[in-house]
Amino acid sequence: MRLIERMKKFFEDVNPDRFFVAFVLFALIMTFVGGVAFSYAVTSHYVVRAPQVVERVAVEDPQGVEKVDYGQFMKLVEDHKIKSARIDMNVVNSVGVDGVRRTLRHDRWLYSWTFPKELAEAGVDVSFADPSENAPELTTGERIMGYVGIATQVLFFLMFIALMVFLFFSLRSMTSFGWRPKVVKSDVRFTDVAGQEESKKELSELLSFLTKTDAYEKTGAKAPKGILLVGPPGTGKTLLAKALAGEAKASFITVTGSDFSNRFIGAGKERVETLFKVARKNKPCIIFIDEIDSVAGNRSAASSDGSKEHSTTINKLLTEMDGFAANEGVFVVGATNRIDVLDPAILRPGRFDRHIHVNVSDVKGREEILEVHVRGLPLSKDVDLKTIARSTAGFSGAALRNLVNEAAIHAARRESPEIEPADFDSARDKILVGVKREGVVMSEREKSVIAAHEAGHAVIAASLENADPIHVATIIPRGAALGFVMQIPEHDTFLMSKSRLLTDLTILMGGRVAEELVFGEDEVTSGASGDIDQATRIATNMVARYGMDAGVGMRRVEMVNGALPVEAEAAVQRLLLQAKEAARRLLVERRRSLDALSSALLLKETIYGDEVRSIVAAA
Repeated sequence: MRLIERMKKFFEDVNPDRFFVAFVLFALIMTFVGGVAFSYAVTSHYVVRAPQVVERVAVEDPQGVEKVDYGQFMKLVEDHKIKSARIDMNVVNSVGVDGVRRTLRHDRWLYSWTFPKELAEAGVDVSFADPSENAPELTTGERIMGYVGIATQVLFFLMFIALMVFLFFSLRSMTSFGWRPKVVKSDVRFTDVAGQEESKKELSELLSFLTKTDAYEKTGAKAPKGILLVGPPGTGKTLLAKALAGEAKASFITVTGSDFSNRFIGAGKERVETLFKVARKNKPCIIFIDEIDSVAGNRSAASSDGSKEHSTTINKLLTEMDGFAANEGVFVVGATNRIDVLDPAILRPGRFDRHIHVNVSDVKGREEILEVHVRGLPLSKDVDLKTIARSTAGFSGAALRNLVNEAAIHAARRESPEIEPADFDSARDKILVGVKREGVVMSEREKSVIAAHEAGHAVIAASLENADPIHVATIIPRGAALGFVMQIPEHDTFLMSKSRLLTDLTILMGGRVAEELVFGEDEVTSGASGDIDQATRIATNMVARYGMDAGVGMRRVEMVNGALPVEAEAAVQRLLLQAKEAARRLLVERRRSLDALSSALLLKETIYGDEVRSIVAAA
């Protein structure tokens, strides 16, 4: 009974994936051994045994030779009737005292080593045949079969090596076998991180825990075990973690949530265990888990293997964080842009209980980031980083780095020794709108429509007081746009007023209204599709999220089957119609400005802000 219980417990505890791997490995080894044995048998028969078979046939079938069996032969030996005997591989050729030649067929392994001695003691003159004497050549077919046997052995050997390599990499993906996180020393400092002063201040508190452990231990203070960096992609979360490790002179381990994702149950758990073992050996150590929502998302009640593996992995992560002391010298820093999908157990006190929001930088922060990225670059004296920062509202640190690189590429294409403001303008337009489509050929009619459309946007933007200043208006196609008007805010805006949103709606409606005024309502084009999408989105948010419609009231309106309730839909339509009527009134009043700006765009294709404003004011 004990044996049965132990066997039952063994099969309950065994990992099914490892059992499968062991079974496959055993099958591969048996296949390899069987294949080698078979090929060896083929090789032995046709390469080694074939000459013997040919020789046996040649020796056994001579004319005038008497064939005897073993008993007859030994009887003749005992009666001293055998004069001489010549022992070959599988035949004994003898000559009797009466001169009669006799042949004994045999298999050599049936006889002991005393057989020749017995013959000699009976007075028989015993000799042995030289295997190389008169060795017949193999036929072509027998040689081919011999080569096939050798090739089969080599093929089975190569197949075995390939399967073992495949199994090795499969094991690495199934478990933590062969997986170890890389431990490095970071050379990044807080001075290398620009535009995130608030985040650096919050991380400085954790830095004091790392560098002044004794002082905190005296007061009984405990350092947080986990810190969560929350923010949009490209805002510098990884760079901040590296800077923290660099300032603390601590070991740094960086992994991503996808490193723990695996369809085999137990693989992620083992990798988490390996991660913390390595961190403890290299303390003080900072573990940085990027995309932590991939490994620590909400646990599902589903019973699929993927859900079980996810639950196992997150449970192990929680256990490891509970297992080390607060002042042990191991800190976990996670990064995510989806804090809403994280499992609640991850966010409770004692785990990732401290959250640092890493947001897109303001205009001052963008200027500091640009200063970091332009270090060592040949900038023209005309380049104003403050202006560039002002024109890149909403750009993350990564986007600003890309902007500087694109500007440098544009300058290199011009073979210019310096990067000029125009290079930054071109780089920004490329990132925001797309690459200039120089190969597009349009008719004069289409150019006129596009010029009127963009002039309608520009005239309204230049006429409304609370609109952002116009930076450029162009009818040169870029990306999906056939033309565009770019406005640059004078400062960052964090709250949008109702009047400002209504202004944006009016500007968006200006393109379609201009087409109607110049060419007639039946000749409007599809060029306003992007404007309509953006205007609908703004109006929908005003009604459903911001509570800015008096009829619907200050409440959140949810969509049902992808559509708003009838009352909310009517409010959205009302806002769009009011904006269109406002745009029509302005353009009718400033029709001369609209025509003048349209003509200027047809002539120059691109007009910058000051000239746009002067044309609108003069007309």
